[in-house]
Amino acid sequence: MNNQKELKNYEAPMALPWKPVFGFILCIILTAFSLWGMFYADYSPKILLGLITILAFSQAVIQLLHVQEHLK
Repeated sequence: MNNQKELKNYEAPMALPWKPVFGFILCIILTAFSLWGMFYADYSPKILLGLITILAFSQAVIQLLHVQEHLK
């Protein structure tokens, strides 16, 4: 019984939480894509505004899903 208590003290550290890391990397990629669109694309401002709106909405959805996961 005493050995079991000692083993609990030396448990392996928790693994890296991959879902938040993946969400963060995805948001960084979406932000970089938005910046690239504004600086280097030759589309009309209406198209760029629509594209950035869609990317911003998808980032908000990613962040909201991440928050909901922590509330459960």
